[in-house]
Amino acid sequence: MIYADTNVLLSLFCPDSLSAAAAAWYENASEPVCISPWTVMEFRSNMGLRVRKGLLPRGKSMAVMRQFDSATIANFHLLAPAHEHFIRAGEWLAKPECALRSADALHLAIAFGHGCKQFVSFDLALGAAAKKLGLPVVGLKA
Repeated sequence: MIYADTNVLLSLFCPDSLSAAAAAWYENASEPVCISPWTVMEFRSNMGLRVRKGLLPRGKSMAVMRQFDSATIANFHLLAPAHEHFIRAGEWLAKPECALRSADALHLAIAFGHGCKQFVSFDLALGAAAKKLGLPVVGLKA
């Protein structure tokens, strides 16, 4: 299984400079693509932020969220966070050498706690921090 970071999904559903790279990765994914309810929450938060900043009309945002919800049901494996994932994320965050943000630590703990072999993201800082923890992160590039 492969866990997709929220930024990859945003590029899949909202055209931007990274959309082609996200689509190419998704089309060639060799294993099931996984997300979590945390991913869904971040996706919705980003859609709301785009509307509030005037970057996306409300109607378009609602349409994108419906499309994402349909894809979540049809195309992605939804991995539920468990208590131990929060504990693991907290252990990583307590390490002085850990440069992860709390949301990213939770994504990683959910992904690897469920046995995902890879975590895919456009976030280079997340990738570097995860690699220091020995986690296999694939950094996508435009």
